[in-house]
Amino acid sequence: MDDTLLRLQLWASLWHMVRDQQLSSLRYLDLVCSKAPQEPHPELVETITANALAAIARYVPEDRIETEAHRFFEASLGALQRVPEGDLQKIWARALIGAAASRDDVAFLGKLADGEFAVPGLVVDQDMRWAIAVKWVAYDVPGAGERLGVEAGRDPSDRGARARLRAETAVPDPAVKARAWDRFLGEGYGSLHLTAAAMSGFNWRHQRELLEPFIQRFFETVPQVFAARDKEFATDFFRNLAPSYRVDEETIGRARAALDAVGDNVLARRTLREFIDDMERALRCRARADAD
Repeated sequence: MDDTLLRLQLWASLWHMVRDQQLSSLRYLDLVCSKAPQEPHPELVETITANALAAIARYVPEDRIETEAHRFFEASLGALQRVPEGDLQKIWARALIGAAASRDDVAFLGKLADGEFAVPGLVVDQDMRWAIAVKWVAYDVPGAGERLGVEAGRDPSDRGARARLRAETAVPDPAVKARAWDRFLGEGYGSLHLTAAAMSGFNWRHQRELLEPFIQRFFETVPQVFAARDKEFATDFFRNLAPSYRVDEETIGRARAALDAVGDNVLARRTLREFIDDMERALRCRARADAD
């Protein structure tokens, strides 16, 4: 279809169908992998790839996530090698980085950053480099520390400081997670801005067993955080540390218990209700995909 607006409307309709359980997330990803690499409009590709990553994280059945992530990783890599230089390359490179969900795929990203896998015309910018470095830490790829050090030397800015904090809390080690958790609720990391950055590196789906002890702790802490801390901290705490990667009835039950415990705190009640609604939608979407 030559009409960009019509294509935009069609892709938007497909995404709404996934969210409304009228279309399986797996069939949607089939369409993304086969059709999106041919889309020439950068803003539309950016929306499609963002929705694809959201579908993989939330709406694909748990036992299919790694398979679908790798399939989208391969589709993104193919698109990256075929699209013209410019914005489309950057968008597909970011999709590739976002899709990497196994140690092998994450390790491959290092070749992209180092130029071992070269794509003519592509400039791997500093944001991409930091995303790759943090993923190397989270997936415990050999050489992750060295890569982090190189990027820290390359980018001593505030952006670099925030990325280093994300990497610090992404380390797959129970002692690291415990220290980070205590610091979030204690002295923090120097400012709300930096503390939020550290929080953003804490949760990773592939670390779910390691993070298990913090799920109940999170929901037990939520009422206290919303009651005693300012709006900005409470919002950052919930957005970054809620176990959104754990889509199941048990998590919803814990969220409902927290909702009962927050009393009449308007912000806390709205935040928890939205979380519960999102979780219930994700469960329905996964069930729709399983039924296909």
